[in-house]
Amino acid sequence: MSVLFKEMNTEEVQRYIAFEIPNYAENVSAGMGIPREAALKDAEKQLHSLLTEDNRKKDHYIGHIFCEAKQENVGILWYNIQRERDRAFIYHIYIKEEFRKQGYASAALTLLEEVVKQKGVNTIALNVFANNESAQHLYRRMGYATASMVKTKKI
Repeated sequence: MSVLFKEMNTEEVQRYIAFEIPNYAENVSAGMGIPREAALKDAEKQLHSLLTEDNRKKDHYIGHIFCEAKQENVGILWYNIQRERDRAFIYHIYIKEEFRKQGYASAALTLLEEVVKQKGVNTIALNVFANNESAQHLYRRMGYATASMVKTKKI
């Protein structure tokens, strides 16, 4: 399976932000026990501040995961090159529902490894929510190791 990354334009990034704010807030609220309204405010602030035009020109990349065989966007990848840490940090990898469990996430992660190696970066890092078991399975299979964990307790 072959995929390419196709960088988003400003309008596409704005649509992504509108899509991702409630999605991310829901995951943060459920996974971290943060009230939904606070999670929504945090998500809005974070996405708007991280995905500015200036940041995207410097070190943030956000684009479509494009399947050559289908000639279709099958997902989204957002990452940041952090040279001072010698790593690329994946903020979000998203595969559309109808394309899940078909190898697109694995193909995108493999391509990302090639891309960041060419940029002289030696590590890829990401966060994954504890309740996202399919993503955790994928990352283990692809060789990602747990580096830290956040624990919460509802009282």
